[in-house]
Amino acid sequence: MQLSPDYRQPIIEALIVLEDSSITRFPVDLHAIQHQYRNLFDICSYASLMKDRGDTREECIQALGSEDGAAVMYGYGRYVIYYNEKMSRRRKRFTIAHEIGHVILGHLLESGVPVLSREGMEQRLYQRQEHEASCFARNLLCPAYHAQRLLDAHGISRVADDGSWVVARRTALTENLGMRYSAESLIEKAFDISSAAAKTRVGLLQTDIDMYSVHHLDWESTKHIGQSAAWYCTRCNLERFPGASHCSECGSKRFSFRVDASGFAYRDLGVNANMQFSPCPVCGSGSHSADAGYCRICGTPLTNPCTDDPAHLNHPEAKHCYACGKRTAFNGSDHHMRIKQSLKNHAEGDFSMIYESEIAYDPKTNKITRCPRCDNEQINSQAAYCRICGLPLINTCIPNQWEDDFGNFHDSQSHENLPDSRFCEQCGQPTVYFKHGLLKPYGRILGMVEEGNDGEDYDPAIPF
Repeated sequence: MQLSPDYRQPIIEALIVLEDSSITRFPVDLHAIQHQYRNLFDICSYASLMKDRGDTREECIQALGSEDGAAVMYGYGRYVIYYNEKMSRRRKRFTIAHEIGHVILGHLLESGVPVLSREGMEQRLYQRQEHEASCFARNLLCPAYHAQRLLDAHGISRVADDGSWVVARRTALTENLGMRYSAESLIEKAFDISSAAAKTRVGLLQTDIDMYSVHHLDWESTKHIGQSAAWYCTRCNLERFPGASHCSECGSKRFSFRVDASGFAYRDLGVNANMQFSPCPVCGSGSHSADAGYCRICGTPLTNPCTDDPAHLNHPEAKHCYACGKRTAFNGSDHHMRIKQSLKNHAEGDFSMIYESEIAYDPKTNKITRCPRCDNEQINSQAAYCRICGLPLINTCIPNQWEDDFGNFHDSQSHENLPDSRFCEQCGQPTVYFKHGLLKPYGRILGMVEEGNDGEDYDPAIPF
């Protein structure tokens, strides 16, 4: 009979259980594992055992031989895992995982006993099985390579001389974080295990990693499992953007690492190669010119800069700058309100919009070849206006006037736009074709503009 622990098999079995139970996120959902192996074992509390047997808690503990939990074999190949519900939640999780290890590794069948007990077994065999079950539990709840990936993302490396894991470098995730953390604290919170279990995981992390390497253990089947834990603002619970020193929602500088079902994150909206929001956070249009500063469909600025430093470009939903905590250009503006409305419409499944226009034009000159107002097709190549109704043949914007130091008003420069542009990509002002009602306001499609309002009540104010 083997008396020295075999740590290879517990790791292999733990990876198989994770794959078979379709675990996709850490912390591991033990309910999913119980459901997957429902024909092999049940999980019950000591309280339920007390009710069934009519015993006191002390009598149940004595019968099972453990204050924490035990696996009991009823007949051949059928088990019940009992746990003490009076323990802390994280200790219960490890206890249950430990007992699942005994079942999966066939320890009770090997020993020929209905319940493993220190008093009823040869001590070296008992210790071997306990070590193997603990190895299974830590690699089920906190697999070695996943723990290493978490630490690596936070710049934590192993120090060769004493074997400890310490913060050795900054990473994209921790840049400007300003919070103290350790390998043990991250693992405890990310994998929802006790501080003692986290300390053991860190202490044996390199040992388990070496075991993968020496025995060529394949962990690829669990590589897709992601993390639920993240850095959240302690004031408003917004998930921190990597590299941010301030919360983009409230401007706070304090974050904590945790799994938080009440936390929230902004939409996953990116920027294109020209550092423009793509798609537009309000109307969803992704058709922008390379030098566009505004969405040509709804007029929303395509960047949300900090009001203190325009070089700091923020998420479209951000109220405060990620870098300095100052207000963003969108904070409190009509643009921010429209973004909130678009979020509501998107959540209700009413965000699909079509912007194609039937206005015929020459792509080389942006000049229309058929008047959209009177259907005149006799357009002279040198003409600037329709000879029938007088409509400009190029869809320019309607610029605001500006006042000089002497109180004189001047017309701003007008810009050419595509025929279906409602707003100018350069200055954000409405276009001639939109003003004349030739283009329907994008908001009417979403029910955001009342019928009869053809865009006359637009707000030309720009927040920066």
